[in-house]
Amino acid sequence: MTTDEEEVARGLYRLYVVALEAEVMSTRKFVEKNPGYRPGQPCYFVDVTDLAVDLRFDQHMHGIKDNAFVRMYGIALRPDFTVDFPPSPFGVAVEKEAEFARSLRREGCGVWAPVLDAPETSNVYVIRLDAAVLKNRGFRAANPGYVKGSPCVYVGATGISPEARLANHKAGYKANYYAQAYGDGLMPELFLHLNPMTYQRALATEIALGEELRQEGLGVWQN
Repeated sequence: MTTDEEEVARGLYRLYVVALEAEVMSTRKFVEKNPGYRPGQPCYFVDVTDLAVDLRFDQHMHGIKDNAFVRMYGIALRPDFTVDFPPSPFGVAVEKEAEFARSLRREGCGVWAPVLDAPETSNVYVIRLDAAVLKNRGFRAANPGYVKGSPCVYVGATGISPEARLANHKAGYKANYYAQAYGDGLMPELFLHLNPMTYQRALATEIALGEELRQEGLGVWQN
């Protein structure tokens, strides 16, 4: 197994940077996200992937789950920018993506990073689960630090409203077993202040929120 295959198997993500042609600054969306751009500075696309970065770049260029800025203006990968960023779990990698994109912007570069610049159309949500879920061996095994009497919850991320996603779970549409069988309403006090956000940010926040609630002694399930 190659190093890339091993990293994918472990669920690790790599930061990658693509140099973009200066003409990208002629597009309204890119310009709007870069009010501090200084003429003459380079432009970049910053993202994370669980694939080999050269494969991900090729996908962009061939229109496979692509970003339009990379497909239309991509020049080449900049591996020299990311040598100090080892592969990381998704949530960590996304934070690195955001930090690196901001650092480039502080230098006056033009940047597009999905975690910062994609439409904020996603939400995280928390569903209260009936205490009967604790009778399930798999749920108990996932929560060895559960504090007796604490709530049990399902934490997710969605591109629709939390209310609509709960209804889908209960109706069995793209449903999680625990949310469908034990779901007993939303807990907006745990997530409402976080929404809305970009898709990548929602996925990373789902992971972080689930870990935070588990550390507080709640019983948590997330995919």
